[in-house]
Amino acid sequence: MPRVIPAEAMAYLAGALDEGAIVGIRVTSVDPTPEGPRVRFEVPPLRRRRGDTKRLPDRAVIAELVSRMVARRWKDSPVPREVPEAHQMDLAVSHPVVIGDFTETAAGWHWLLSAAAGWIEETGVPTGFKSVQIKEKFGTLRWYCSCLEDEDRLQAGRIIQAAEWISGAVCETCGAPGSVRPGGWVRTACDAHARKR
Repeated sequence: MPRVIPAEAMAYLAGALDEGAIVGIRVTSVDPTPEGPRVRFEVPPLRRRRGDTKRLPDRAVIAELVSRMVARRWKDSPVPREVPEAHQMDLAVSHPVVIGDFTETAAGWHWLLSAAAGWIEETGVPTGFKSVQIKEKFGTLRWYCSCLEDEDRLQAGRIIQAAEWISGAVCETCGAPGSVRPGGWVRTACDAHARKR
């Protein structure tokens, strides 16, 4: 496996989590799987500071989704795979129940959405689950969904929240590690695509 894979996975995590939330996370291995090279992380528990009321990210779920996304991005390829040309159609065909008819996102989030949808399918799609809207807002992903039972939504909701956290670290154009770039229109971009703006 190329050494760049664990570095890329850590870049996504560092972008998704702030400095305090990334502390202690480390790559333990990269395992070949049918889904692609899975980066395995050690994610120690994060302790909340006394008086801190800020929402803490679910680091274990975010790390797992990053691992799944990186695997899809590098599957059967010595370099990151290109995003499918008709990425919205590909997502709708590959994940008709979870993604639905379409998304309003740019191509770069394809592997992130595919990994999240695949994980939701693997854990069991909640009864009556429907993606109402999947779009970009202020440079990050917004994934609105509904389902019949709130209890059924719990795991799917954790995966969707993780995808929203990670999206701020994934270039909307190519899928490489990036960051939210302010300006006239806030977007998430890698250094190369930020310069092309």
